[in-house]
Amino acid sequence: MKKKLSLTVTKLTCKRNSISIFNPLSFKVSEGQMLIIKGKNGRGKTTLIHCLAGLLSYQGLVKWKGVEGKIGYIGHKFGLKEYETVYDFIKFWKAVYDSKVSIDEVVEFFSLFNVLFSPIAFLSFGQKKKLTFVRLYFFNNNVWLLDEPFSGMDDNNRELIVNMIESHISNKGMVVLSTHEKGRILNIKNTKELVIE
Repeated sequence: MKKKLSLTVTKLTCKRNSISIFNPLSFKVSEGQMLIIKGKNGRGKTTLIHCLAGLLSYQGLVKWKGVEGKIGYIGHKFGLKEYETVYDFIKFWKAVYDSKVSIDEVVEFFSLFNVLFSPIAFLSFGQKKKLTFVRLYFFNNNVWLLDEPFSGMDDNNRELIVNMIESHISNKGMVVLSTHEKGRILNIKNTKELVIE
């Protein structure tokens, strides 16, 4: 029987040079839900995301259930080869994930016609950020960890990513994302907020 997707975090903290980055945190997220981690720059949002991704050692408990395959992660560093073309990038990740999604579908979904054969170095910051989401489009998993996913994006690209997140949630996926933006940043049902003071 397939386990229901969930994340349970209990008294989680992370130390650098014996100093806690943030006070112990406890929360739970289930499938079909999104957790938005809020807080000013330097409060430990990225550190928390890295702990959940298993990239940093921590104190406390992080318990995942029902995770299918690897966790999808998008951080501040794009991991792009500047000399490659956008087409090369798409073709490479399609092969890595052995995806049945066609290159044409990806190009149309992300509106990449005009830059398809441009070197990635020529793209704007927002275009590069959008390109990193191509990996999630190919990557058939149910957990996304997104660190400041909307930084540097214009309204059109932001709407595109919001639609991706909404679709993922509606398909019983889970999204944990960080932001320093104030107020309600997404009008998506089943959203929780965690503020790091």
